[in-house]
Amino acid sequence: AERMRTRIDDLERETQDLRSKLDREKYGARHDPLTLVGNRKSFDERFAQAMAVHSQDAVPIAVLLWDLDDFKMINDTYGHRAGDRVLKSVATCFVSGLRAEDFVARIGGEEFVMLLTGLPFAKVQQIADQLRRSVEALRFHFRGAPVRVTASCGLTDLRLGDSGNAAFDRADAALYQAKNGGKNLCIGA
Repeated sequence: AERMRTRIDDLERETQDLRSKLDREKYGARHDPLTLVGNRKSFDERFAQAMAVHSQDAVPIAVLLWDLDDFKMINDTYGHRAGDRVLKSVATCFVSGLRAEDFVARIGGEEFVMLLTGLPFAKVQQIADQLRRSVEALRFHFRGAPVRVTASCGLTDLRLGDSGNAAFDRADAALYQAKNGGKNLCIGA
């Protein structure tokens, strides 16, 4: 009986260890390892859920597509460790500027995307501009020199009959307008 109890205890510990490992693997599959925000896979899943909620309940949902301005110059001039530091700080800035129910993911090198739910578009535009200013206010010094970091944003809201691609493409087009308009801008579409 004692050996059985010991074996059961061992099996329970193994099971708990496996559950913990599985939880870590699930987390790692859906989060960017550098910034710890969602990754492209988690964005695709969350966006599909948002599209379903929007089509059923007409809940306002906004898509914000961000790109760090001149990020390649930071990597090329100061190195990838400096670039990584910028990415981590910007991700933290984004997360701290959003509500718990909002979503942010890093979907490319220096590209982030957000989903904001239940807000009028005018409020989403205010939040985007606040986030843009927060990124601009971040202070970095590399090799003794101050480095200015800014971000551009294209944003749109889901509209009746929208496909996910149509909304994302609209936000992407607005992002290009912001980049071509001088950068460090938020443009709504």
